[in-house]
Amino acid sequence: LLMIVATVLSLCLNAYQFKLHSEWEADRHSVEECRTEMHKMETHMNDKETANTNVEKEVTRLRRAIQKEGVTEDPHPDHEDHHAGDTPPTPHPEQNYPTRPNHQQLEEQQRQQLDEQRQEEEQRKQQEELQRDQETQRQQEEQQRQLEEQQRQEQMKVEAQ
Repeated sequence: LLMIVATVLSLCLNAYQFKLHSEWEADRHSVEECRTEMHKMETHMNDKETANTNVEKEVTRLRRAIQKEGVTEDPHPDHEDHHAGDTPPTPHPEQNYPTRPNHQQLEEQQRQQLDEQRQEEEQRKQQEELQRDQETQRQQEEQQRQLEEQQRQEQMKVEAQ
C-alpha cells in the first residue's frame, strides 16, 4: 500500500513539475515577445520625436520668415539663389504695403501637421493602454489558473489520504 501511494505521489509530482516547466517556457516566450514589442515601440517613438523636432524647427523657421515680411531663410547654405537681384514686392495699390504670401495656407498646413501628430500620439496611447489591459487580463487568468491548480492538488492530496 505504501508503494502504491509513493508511486501515485511520484507520478503526480512529475506531472506537476512538467506543467510548471511548460508554464515557465510559455512565460519566457511571452517575455521575449514583450521585449521585442517594447523595442519596436521605442524605435517608433524615437522616430516620432525626430519628426516632431523637425516640424518644430520648420515652424520656427516659418515664423521667423513671417516676422521678416515673408522673407524665408535658405535652409541649405550652399543652395544657389536663383532669385538674386529680384525686385522687392510691390505695394498693394489699395493698402499701400507689400503683398505677402498666403500665410493662412502655411498656418493651415502647420495646424494639420500638429493635428496629425496629436492623433498619432492619441492612437499610440490607446494602443499602449490596450496592451496594458491585455497584460493585466493575462495575469489575472494566470493567477486564476494557478489557484485552480492549487485547489486541484489539494483535492488530490485529500483524496490520497
